Amino acid sequence: MKKFILGLTCGIILTASTAAYASDTIQAYLFPATFEFNGLSKQLDTNEYVVLNHNGHAYVPVRFVAESMGKIVKYEDDTKIISIEDTNLSKKLVLDKDFLTSASEGKIKGIEFGIGSNKKDVIQKWGEPQKTGSWQTQYYSWFDYYYFFGNPDESVSAIRIGGDTVKCTVDELKKAIGEPKDEGLNDIESGWYLYYEAGDYQVFFNADTKNGLIKYMSLKMK
Repeated sequence: MKKFILGLTCGIILTASTAAYASDTIQAYLFPATFEFNGLSKQLDTNEYVVLNHNGHAYVPVRFVAESMGKIVKYEDDTKIISIEDTNLSKKLVLDKDFLTSASEGKIKGIEFGIGSNKKDVIQKWGEPQKTGSWQTQYYSWFDYYYFFGNPDESVSAIRIGGDTVKCTVDELKKAIGEPKDEGLNDIESGWYLYYEAGDYQVFFNADTKNGLIKYMSLKMK
């Protein structure tokens, strides 16, 4: 994943004395700073990001700041343009009577990319993923959305959503979309699962307990 520090050229090297020099001799210093977003503190991962002071001005990692404010950051190498855009990702999941109708089409209501979407199209619209990892197969994640590109053509094979985006109680879920086809103890990831079918697709919700909070949901083909 590309990381960019706004206002500074790429290739900055941090020295042991905390001075940083770029190829055009810009000098900057590591600048200890804490971040608050709408009154909430968020830790800066210093293994990935630093804040620099140059001529009395603080230069912050644009990706960290923008994504912490719910924005998407994209960089076009050809034009050297960094763009920051609004996104409907990581917003509260829309749970209503139309949720399973969207799921029957392989989609999460309110999100444009569903099962079968092309990997290149997702990255073109949402920018580079915030992180990658693996749950049996590799995923790419943007905010609370985890996309699995497991098909031979690298199209979306499954979607998983977690975090605050999906957080609600089991009772609220059932009232919103109805009773599940099946539910019970989750032997794989612990907790309590609720299973729905929507056309050719399966929808799983996992809660911490039978009557607790939903921790994540996933959508995939049967």
